[in-house]
Order: sequence, then C-alpha cells, then structure tokens
Amino acid sequence: MDALIAALSEAGRISGIALSSPLYAAVSALHILGIALLVGGIVLVDLRLVGLMRRLDLDAMAQLRALARTGAALAVATGILLASARPAEYLANRVFLAKMAVVALALANALTFEAMARGRTLAALVDTPFGRAAGLVSLACWPVVIALGRWIAFV
Repeated sequence: MDALIAALSEAGRISGIALSSPLYAAVSALHILGIALLVGGIVLVDLRLVGLMRRLDLDAMAQLRALARTGAALAVATGILLASARPAEYLANRVFLAKMAVVALALANALTFEAMARGRTLAALVDTPFGRAAGLVSLACWPVVIALGRWIAFV
C-alpha cells in the first residue's frame, strides 16, 4: 500500500494536480464528462441486452459501446489523477475502496462481454442468458459507482 501511495503521490506532484485547485477542478470536470459518456452509452446497451429497448439496433449498440469505452478510458485516467492529489486520504477511505471494488466488478463484466463479443456478431449475444446477465450486472454496478463517488466527500 505504501508503494501505491508513493507512486500516486509522485504522479500528483508531476502532474501538478496536487498543487493546483484550478487544475484539480478541470480534471474533476473531465472525470464527470467521462462518467457521463460511459454511463450514458452503456445504460442504453444494457437495457437492450436485458430485453428492453428492443428497437435499439445493432449498429446503434456498437456506436454506444464505443462511446462508453471512450468514457471509461477518460473516467479511469482522470480518476487516477484525482486520487493522486491526496492518495493516502483516498486509500484510507472505506467508501473510496468500496467504489474501486464496484468499478473493478463493472469493468471485469464489461471486459468479459467484450471478449465474448470478439469473433462473433453482436446479434449472437443479444437476447441470450449471457447478454442478459452482463446487462443486469452493468445496470446494477454503475449507479452504485456514481452513488459511492458522491459519498466519498461526506466520509
């Protein structure tokens, strides 16, 4: 844990985020944008996977998945920067650790779905037990991630 704190502290120092309130605020805004792109895209895909939003076609699902991947990359990158501003404080926060656990579960679910989608058409996963399960896990995880993220400031 000490090595992780030291690495994040160094990243915070190098990036300047630990010393600049305006930079921290800008990175925080980008983090929220990343979350919006991620959740905004993936919720529609998940609703289709669980059997709702049946009019959402496969091309639209592919575009929304790409949007969600972009959002996830932005949210993860900016999240690391935000944590680097006060790593010891964040890593001692139980709510932050719970958020990271749910993020890990949600990303593992997404990566499993993407791995299953490779070499297949998306149609082969829609309306299947696997697709429904992946959609349900995702729909359960991302709202919890958002709620825990908000809760961090109050603990």
